[in-house]
Amino acid sequence: MASENGMTDLTGYYEYVRREGRLPTLRHARRWSDGVLKTLGTTLDGGAKRALARVLPPELASSLKGVFWLLHFRNPNMSSQEFQQRAGRRSGNTNAEFARIPIMAVFSGIKRYVNKELDEKLVQALPPEIRALWQEALWQEAQPEKVTG
Repeated sequence: MASENGMTDLTGYYEYVRREGRLPTLRHARRWSDGVLKTLGTTLDGGAKRALARVLPPELASSLKGVFWLLHFRNPNMSSQEFQQRAGRRSGNTNAEFARIPIMAVFSGIKRYVNKELDEKLVQALPPEIRALWQEALWQEAQPEKVTG
């Protein structure tokens, strides 16, 4: 949804990442989103990365494209653990086991912008273990938080 200044309002996306990623604030959700997308950008080939960037809102596309990574340094067999460590470090966190939770939230959140054709292109471009994480992440409509009292 575009606002009056032409920018996309990502509050709902960041709120989703905050809640599903078990993060305390929207600021943390923004930082994790940026870190995960930058890390994801280093694992995709140029065509898949450009295709994903075209469907994402500008702020998210900028994060995806925000890291220059030479093609011959791209690791087509990057492990899930290494991806979690890198994304965690870029997000200001060093616990790779916890990193899996916000990574899955970001993956789920960006899937709302991805159609079936692009999803298949991304699946083909991702290293096997990261592909498994991507496929496990499912977009879920936001559910109202339960109020206890």
